[in-house]
Amino acid sequence: MNPVSATELLRQAVAIPSVNPALAGDDAIRGEARMVEWLEPWFAARGFRTQRVGKTPGRPNLLARFGAAAPAKTILFESHLDTVGVSGFQGDPFALREEGGRLYGRGACDTKGPLAAFLAALDGEVLAALSESATQIAWLGAIGEETGNLGAEEAVAEGLRADECIVLEPTDLHIVHAHKGACWFTVATRGRAAHASDPARGDNAILKMPAIWRLLEEEKEAAAKDFSDSLLGRPTVSVGTIHGGTGTNIVPDRCEIQVDRRLMPGETAANVLAGLRKHLAAVPGGVEMSLLKEGLPFRTGADADIVRRFSAAIEAAGETPVREGAAWCSDAGPLAPVCGGTLVWGPGAIAQAHTADEYIERASLEAGREILRRYLLAAARA
Repeated sequence: MNPVSATELLRQAVAIPSVNPALAGDDAIRGEARMVEWLEPWFAARGFRTQRVGKTPGRPNLLARFGAAAPAKTILFESHLDTVGVSGFQGDPFALREEGGRLYGRGACDTKGPLAAFLAALDGEVLAALSESATQIAWLGAIGEETGNLGAEEAVAEGLRADECIVLEPTDLHIVHAHKGACWFTVATRGRAAHASDPARGDNAILKMPAIWRLLEEEKEAAAKDFSDSLLGRPTVSVGTIHGGTGTNIVPDRCEIQVDRRLMPGETAANVLAGLRKHLAAVPGGVEMSLLKEGLPFRTGADADIVRRFSAAIEAAGETPVREGAAWCSDAGPLAPVCGGTLVWGPGAIAQAHTADEYIERASLEAGREILRRYLLAAARA
């Protein structure tokens, strides 16, 4: 079977709409199933054993395995199949175009570019080496990462396990061996409506929000004493939206904010919210809190075996290994607890993810392919 370039594979992947269903209203571009329909025969044609996993109707995850049936070691690669929406995208979001060494298209960077580099790395030499090895490689194509970790969580619930895991995301070819988690939640204050001509008859829910903000900041500062570190920094908190009131001349009886609290390794959304509920109970009229999303943090040691060996592959490809932590989160959160060593890595820059002119540098894409080839060959021969 003739090898296909990473650029051509990216062109094919970008041409397949796979917008997260929560981020698009047009059925012609919603959902990840089209990616599964393309990738399942692609892997099967190269000798992979494929399996659809998950329980979300119409949105399967795809698991593909190659190599020893009873392996001495299993290395999992993971890509999420969904993209963000395309409103405001410059040009046709599903037609890859190249300008000045940049490849533009929705998902070109996040995360069909890293996926294309992985697929292109599976050439004849790599597959031949793996077929004679005691190492098995697996690849998971997961749904729903842009709004949570749905696909990864479903696969873990169905028993997915591995000795190592590489989550394919745009990291500028840097090894991300730890990242924060995310706790998104709402806080709503309650009051009593009245005519604004006599506000003393009411109870203004909006005016209670400054006290909420102070309590959120105090909780974050208290947490920083136990969970700050030199790699990931400190926990953070940000209010992203606020909605309150129904009219200028009405004292508002409800106000709601949406909060982004970044979690450090060792923190959980349940613990953070439980602590906040105790403090917020003192707000007059009480508050309502609701969890919107939890993304788990993870940490692999900078000197872990997987980090050292992946650094060696980067060096062998002529690049300089960089090890770092990240403030964002990924599917590494739910996957790390069921995999030995975990890292997040890939070509492309995270700054280009979700943008109206999303692109990946062709040079980064090709470097990513070569690094993955060298890592896979070394793993097969170990």
